[in-house]
Amino acid sequence: MATTTAKRKTAEINPLINAEALRQALGEDSVAEHQSQLGQFLSPLPIAEFMASLFPTIEGNVRLLDPGAGIGSLTAAFVEEACGRKRKPVSIDVSAYEVDPRMESGLNRTLSDCAKRCQGVGVRFTGTIIIGDFIETMATKATLQLFEEPMPAFTHVIMNPPYRKIRSNSISRKLLSHSGIETSNLYTAFMALAVDAMKIGGHFVSITPRSFCNGPYFKSFRKAFLNAMHLDRLHLFESRRDAFSDDNVLQENIIVSATRSDERSRDRVAISSSAKPCETPSSNRIVPYDAVVSPSDPDQFIHLAMDDNADAIAARIARMPASLPDIGIAVSTGRVVDFRVRKHLRAQKGPDSVPLIYPCNLCAGGINWPKEKTKKSQAIIDCEETAKQMVDAGIYVLVKRFSTKEEARRVVAAVFDSDSVGCERVGFENHLNFFHTGGSSLGRNIAFGLGAYLNTSTVDGFFRQFNGHTQVNASDLRKLKYPTRDQLISIGKKLLRNKKLDQADVDKIVANEVGWD
Repeated sequence: MATTTAKRKTAEINPLINAEALRQALGEDSVAEHQSQLGQFLSPLPIAEFMASLFPTIEGNVRLLDPGAGIGSLTAAFVEEACGRKRKPVSIDVSAYEVDPRMESGLNRTLSDCAKRCQGVGVRFTGTIIIGDFIETMATKATLQLFEEPMPAFTHVIMNPPYRKIRSNSISRKLLSHSGIETSNLYTAFMALAVDAMKIGGHFVSITPRSFCNGPYFKSFRKAFLNAMHLDRLHLFESRRDAFSDDNVLQENIIVSATRSDERSRDRVAISSSAKPCETPSSNRIVPYDAVVSPSDPDQFIHLAMDDNADAIAARIARMPASLPDIGIAVSTGRVVDFRVRKHLRAQKGPDSVPLIYPCNLCAGGINWPKEKTKKSQAIIDCEETAKQMVDAGIYVLVKRFSTKEEARRVVAAVFDSDSVGCERVGFENHLNFFHTGGSSLGRNIAFGLGAYLNTSTVDGFFRQFNGHTQVNASDLRKLKYPTRDQLISIGKKLLRNKKLDQADVDKIVANEVGWD
């Protein structure tokens, strides 16, 4: 009887509940600030539970990898999920990596709770804590395996890796390059190393920023990851704040559920979204794999169309016939990096200076310069030291590189016309992109047509599909498809004849010209 009672009490232990209590206690401690400096954000209970539920099977002899384990919340959720299933594993062997020694006591306690929980349902449990740098440890192991017996592969990976850039001259970057991994952020480095350590058929679940889904910085990682993994499900949190509300994380987060595969064929992907971790998904759909990752796309962007409207937006952009080179236009990042030329900045324009345009000067599709009641300099001295940062007077289309989280639009474009400010040269600050023709002025009609196209609800919606952050970089704009040159000129003429237009009017003019239904 005593043994039966002990087993019942052991089975009733919930390691995830205990881990959540530890996480909340840490949130009130100075350790939380240290974790933030490391780029680590501990997984709240609802997220951990949801992630663990995404594993299709947890059977047989399980080898689980939890890199960046923190206090072990994800491992605890995994164990609780495994022990609660009808078909339980025979054994669970956990390798938990954590760089912060201050997490070790909490992690030890969580693994102890996991062992008791498994014991109560007849599952063998072993756990190993590795206090150290995951990248250095795994990259070193990969090198040693050239001469030693390879370590057993992991059957399951669950991870919430740190989010932080890797310095180009760091040891981590060199070790990654030596292992054949090229990436600039800790979270994608963790993902890549974890994939390399998995067995074929193994299951992978992660929560990370959405930013790896597009852009040139993650191209190498994306191609390697998608080559090795089959995407099974992608879950997006609609709010940047709510997934990690305790830690003020502002990037959009995505949960990736994938299977290690050496098959080239790709089937379907489940895509879902919710406002908060504990809510029922507001959108849940199954789509063809090539609707998410086009096999013809050399950059392997990951598109997340959450509903039929998003599909329609993607289809409209796909039908656009032209690239920027086709229409004789280029886009560049603003040349003026203000902190590098601080001594040449002026609050207002003088006889020896020219206008300096910041994002704050963009207003309702045009330019408000000089802007009153702003801390941003409105002019820059025109001299030999700043000459290369200027462009000649003319007409340019400007697009904000960054939008604030409060702004309704992701893509904000405006037409700059030097005639309206009276200058022979102008400086565009580095937080702007500018469209030009070989570094010089655009024609008036095509500039207004291009500005209108970029300001459509369709283009804005398209960027939101694959841009998980608030940046609109020049590389993103180069990838975008455009109407023909003649169509842009025609749009521009119509706008110039009808200057008092609202968003619906702009959308209608562009749609009629390019054939959007």
